[in-house]
Amino acid sequence: MSKFALMVFADEKKAYEGLHALQQLHAEGSLTVWGTYVLERDVGGWITIVKRDYQGPLGTGLGALVGGLVGLFGGPVGAAVGVAVGAAAGGVRDLVHLGVSDDFLAAVERDLAPGKFAVIAEISEEWIVPLDTRVEELGAKVVREDRLAFEENVLEKRVNARKMRLTQLRAEHAQRKAERARERAGTKAEAMMQTLLTGEIEDERRKLESIADKSEQRLDGARQELNAKIEALLAQASGAIPEVQSRIERRMAEVRSEFAEREQKLERARELIKQALHP
Repeated sequence: MSKFALMVFADEKKAYEGLHALQQLHAEGSLTVWGTYVLERDVGGWITIVKRDYQGPLGTGLGALVGGLVGLFGGPVGAAVGVAVGAAAGGVRDLVHLGVSDDFLAAVERDLAPGKFAVIAEISEEWIVPLDTRVEELGAKVVREDRLAFEENVLEKRVNARKMRLTQLRAEHAQRKAERARERAGTKAEAMMQTLLTGEIEDERRKLESIADKSEQRLDGARQELNAKIEALLAQASGAIPEVQSRIERRMAEVRSEFAEREQKLERARELIKQALHP
């Protein structure tokens, strides 16, 4: 499983040495680096981006996380990370929680103290010793966090909640309509209530349609990320010794498995939306 790795250093020079160590381990095939950022937390406590590598599909997950961190701790989100502008502006803490745990956020707050620098990366690795050893030689440690598909889990919960709400509104609307028909006349208040219910039903439908559009975009993004990662792994394996090639082949299988899991969750959410919109 892909991981986010945070390494905090005393100064900028050490941070770049840590970045170089990551690059060396990638070249050796000991791990695969999907993206890296060098961050600084200034004396005022603001986190800013000093350097970033790997843009496009490879950097999507890490870019969103870093954008959330920059927004959470302060800094020019819009200028720094375009991919995260919308999400960070609307609720940075929610954005960050989609990808990492409270413990990871606490580690950022604790370890990345004002005046320090950090390298944050998305990586795949079979064992932790190679990276830990290199980073410890530079006087730092590695804090890891699995990159989980929290976003897809949250999406399914939201769809289920909206589906239930839409079902309740339709039932209430039908009941009131039947009662009004039996009475053959309705009060002005009852007519207003029917209008309100109709409006709420349409509002829920629009929200579900919006979620469906976003899930489609998310699936397209996940597919692009998968293809980019496979290409990167093939490039890393090219010319490598058989042992390293075997290791990279296992990472390819893992990447495909992660995508299949995300795809299944997104497809399930889309099916729920279809059922809610067309009962």
